[in-house]
Amino acid sequence: MLFRRRTLLFVSLPICIVWLAYRHYTSREQSSSSSSGEKKTKGFFNGLIGRATSGGPSSCEGHCGGWAENCWCDESCESHGNCCEDYKSVCKSPKTCPTCPNSEYNCDDWIKWDPSRYSCASLEKDFNCDCTGCTKCDQPPRSNAATLHLLDTKTYPQARCLDGSMAGYYLRRGAEPKFLIFLEGGGWCYDDQCNPPTKAGTLANCRERSGSRLGSSRRWYSVLDAQLTGALSSDPIANPVFHNWTLVYLPYCDGASFSGNQEKDGLHFRGKAILDSVIAETKKTLNIQQAQQVVLSGGSAGASAVYYHIDQVRDDLGVPPGVLYGLPDAGFFLNLPDKDGIDCWPAQMKSLFDNFVTYRDLNKKCLDKFSTEPWKCLYPEYFADLIETPVFALNSLYDSSETRYTLRLNCCPSSNCGGGEYPCSTRDLALFQSMRDKHEEAWKSLISKNNSGVWAPSCIAHTMSWDTWTNAAWSVPADSKNTMAAVVGRWLAGEDDGSHFNYQDPVPYPDNKPSLARPSAGSFSLEASAPPMTPS
Repeated sequence: MLFRRRTLLFVSLPICIVWLAYRHYTSREQSSSSSSGEKKTKGFFNGLIGRATSGGPSSCEGHCGGWAENCWCDESCESHGNCCEDYKSVCKSPKTCPTCPNSEYNCDDWIKWDPSRYSCASLEKDFNCDCTGCTKCDQPPRSNAATLHLLDTKTYPQARCLDGSMAGYYLRRGAEPKFLIFLEGGGWCYDDQCNPPTKAGTLANCRERSGSRLGSSRRWYSVLDAQLTGALSSDPIANPVFHNWTLVYLPYCDGASFSGNQEKDGLHFRGKAILDSVIAETKKTLNIQQAQQVVLSGGSAGASAVYYHIDQVRDDLGVPPGVLYGLPDAGFFLNLPDKDGIDCWPAQMKSLFDNFVTYRDLNKKCLDKFSTEPWKCLYPEYFADLIETPVFALNSLYDSSETRYTLRLNCCPSSNCGGGEYPCSTRDLALFQSMRDKHEEAWKSLISKNNSGVWAPSCIAHTMSWDTWTNAAWSVPADSKNTMAAVVGRWLAGEDDGSHFNYQDPVPYPDNKPSLARPSAGSFSLEASAPPMTPS
């Protein structure tokens, strides 16, 4: 008797559950449909076995979360493999920009906060964010992005940053058989004290730098996008000259303008090995030696590297005359004492090269000419006439890096100081204005050569090709429409407009128009050589 009661219980309990479910199903359907009860009953019981089979095509329209006669429209149908064909489009709404791991912010929030640092691609690759459904990412990937390629350890064992991590380059392929190689800037590592700088102080600064992205590749982004502006942009309006060229961007991590190839005191001073390795890699993988045109460019310390190494790069590429050009942006640093007569910045540079880098990788003809004074080959004024490759210099007549770190001026040279700095004394103002004449004299031998030139506004600025590349307000001379992009485009095409590619602002600061167009033109604050890239 006990056995029979248990059997009845086991049989009747599932029947009750099915009956209750059926009543719930039919009552729900009656409130939302005019279909017959027979059809509902058939649909319901087919649904109970429908996890294994489905009859024919059906739609989830009006059935999300349940059965649609021949298929399912609920969350478990994907795991069972019996969803209606339109389940995802009808019932499954896209994710709505979830927050990033270990953060209360999503991709839209980060990009809105700092678009120069963050992009959809970099957030997903570097921070494991899911940018699905984010409004700033709900579009095809931008062609502006350049991806990081670290150099192979076995093939290029010496191409290392200060901390010993492998160096590399960012690559964005272009449609034209032309290449823009850009050497990133970011100062140098040297003793902050300059009267005099010491070996120990220089080493300490270089060691500190090795823990940053300017001395290590460990914190580099895997993708650059928003950082590539001006002459590095792929936008044909923002960059009519290089937008469709292949971009090879070398991040800076050696602290010595891509010079040196030795390890000392636990640090790797191997900038030249990095440059040589990237050139070799582009020859092997990109066939750069067959290019129609190659431009070696760079900003600040990277621009200095253009002056130092362009003739050697020409030889390494093995390209014929008329293929390689140099386009340094703000690297024509002069050998000058500061306002108090102290040999400050030049002494800091000598300490770095004397003790850690060596001069052997600088311009060969310069080293031959000044064999007993190799330090002179750090300053283009001493060897500009010896450079054989065509060079077009982009350089302010009043470079803000030189006014601040070489002359160590800390005053306002105009009548519109805005209260932030005190006006320059008569002596300091004369020293500031002398920068113009000294630059014009220093690069005279460079721009007097065929196929070379200069674009030099009378502004307090440092590196300009990333933010004023096509700005008509920055024409030299004023109102001439001779923007950087316009004159560089003509220079590369060999289209001399009669100026012999000599564009120097005839009006001194502060009366020239371009200086009025730049909000920071009245101070000596150093302009960044490129937007920041370091993950926070």
